[in-house]
Amino acid sequence: MSRIVRIEAIPCSVPFRHAFVIGRGSVGSAGGTGRHVFVRIETDDGHVGWGEARALPAWSYETIESITFAVRNYLAPPLIGRSPFELNAIHKIWYDTLTPSVSNGQPFAKSALDIALHDLQGRISGRPVSDLLGGKLRDRVPLCFALSISEPESMAAEAGAYTECGCFKIKVAGNPEMDAKRVHLISRARPDATLWLDANQAYQPARLPPFLKAIRDVPRIFCLEQPVKSVDWLGLRNARAHSPFPIAIDEGCFGSCDVARVAELRAAELVVLKVCKSGGLRECLKSAAVAEACGLGLLGSGLTESGIGLAASIHLFSTIETLLPPELNGVQFLESMWVHNLEIQGAEVTVPTGPGLGIDVDEEAIRAHAIDL
Repeated sequence: MSRIVRIEAIPCSVPFRHAFVIGRGSVGSAGGTGRHVFVRIETDDGHVGWGEARALPAWSYETIESITFAVRNYLAPPLIGRSPFELNAIHKIWYDTLTPSVSNGQPFAKSALDIALHDLQGRISGRPVSDLLGGKLRDRVPLCFALSISEPESMAAEAGAYTECGCFKIKVAGNPEMDAKRVHLISRARPDATLWLDANQAYQPARLPPFLKAIRDVPRIFCLEQPVKSVDWLGLRNARAHSPFPIAIDEGCFGSCDVARVAELRAAELVVLKVCKSGGLRECLKSAAVAEACGLGLLGSGLTESGIGLAASIHLFSTIETLLPPELNGVQFLESMWVHNLEIQGAEVTVPTGPGLGIDVDEEAIRAHAIDL
């Protein structure tokens, strides 16, 4: 049986092609870079699995330094000598080592390793990750495209240019007048498209009612995501009580225990699933199961990952039903995905059928952009 003999955490600067701005500020600038940590796991018989985590401390608390240090010094060492198929024991070790407090403990670091372990399992067994998750429901996964915060006219023009996309996540900034103008102009530019609004915690509760009133009659608005701060669960519940649209929770809900609290507090109607914040593929499926059992709708998104993280999310979202196409935006904003054999056509990704993640990782590009930490 294959045994793990080597684990690397490779922090990198990943180049951006286009600027991406959300309610909490810049995610990346054109010509700039984002911070990612890639994980490479090797077995004694030569199999290799890859994982990825995007470090974005403006979105969540983990930094490139904390992810890299946690993998190298806490999460990876107990895996040496183990089989990559011992996921129950491995996850117990991780959660005993870096204990969750109120929510989830270092989930981005755990996620990078969990993705790599699933990739490794698939490569050893000759099965795609989607098979390991119970089997895909569809061969292709359509995507929702994100509209970065900018002038309302520019956002509307961008939506009009993405003719292949039928669903847009509109980023809003916490200014009722400007945000309402953004939504109205985008709706006029693409009256056929479904609109998924995302504030990324940008709204003070007192400023939310004027925004909701101004967009109440805009057609095809599906939901409003995370309008208030992630820690303001009561503010989110109040928003739900007064919103004409369903409220989705993202930054305020990381793991399956959080999902149960959302349901008990009636804080939202929808839960946004992210592999990274859940602590990996396995934990993300647990969140999905709890949400469905509690009558909460599922949405899916990512955090500007390159091809490794994107492929992992595509495998996951091919196996469950989400109410809208998942918003996996690395395709839009990154200069390169750093993988081969990932078929992306317009706003649709084909679920890879090869072993593991089913992609060929451009290891040379990753190591060329590595940061010394």
